[in-house]
Amino acid sequence: MPKVTAEHKEGVRRRIMDAALICLERNGYRNLTTRELLAEAGLSVGTFYNYFPTKEHLYEALAEEALASDIDRIRHVAADGVPIGQVLLGFLRDLTTSAPTGTIAMATFRSRVNAEPEAREAIARLNRWVVDEFSPLVEQAQAEGTLAADLDPRAVVELLDIIWDGLGRRAATDTFETSYGHVGEAVMRLLLRGLLAEDRSRPAGLPG
Repeated sequence: MPKVTAEHKEGVRRRIMDAALICLERNGYRNLTTRELLAEAGLSVGTFYNYFPTKEHLYEALAEEALASDIDRIRHVAADGVPIGQVLLGFLRDLTTSAPTGTIAMATFRSRVNAEPEAREAIARLNRWVVDEFSPLVEQAQAEGTLAADLDPRAVVELLDIIWDGLGRRAATDTFETSYGHVGEAVMRLLLRGLLAEDRSRPAGLPG
């Protein structure tokens, strides 16, 4: 029997994830069925479960990949000399005021927290990953003097993640009394009053 290479395994995994993204986009990022996913990917049920024990593991991988891409962009911009705090605040502004597509996708995954234990475990892993990965960026922004130094970086990240999740859940169900953008702007105004170091001026392009 020919040996399955690492490249082949990664190719199949990528094929499953790409198919999932296509299905989620088609469904408005609300959910997808395993049958729909397999039809899109052209794979068998057995193949899918060889790579993702549950659908929750697939959602977790998609979420981490999307957020890892965001972190890479933040670091890339900061590497060009822009203060990391300014980059982070710009990232928050985009999350809270731009089209909520990605926010809805993440909130849809997390809304499964009351489902089977595997879903809760996957969401807990994702929550931990978000805090672990974004906290060092907050620490850098504190060290450079942009963000208040007396805040717990991990608590800041978790608070922002909770707010983002709440915005996504309301957007996913289309139940805003105002709008995603209006609430997002209010969130930014309130956050900036507590996040910025007292002696720092507000970065250009952010709410006053």
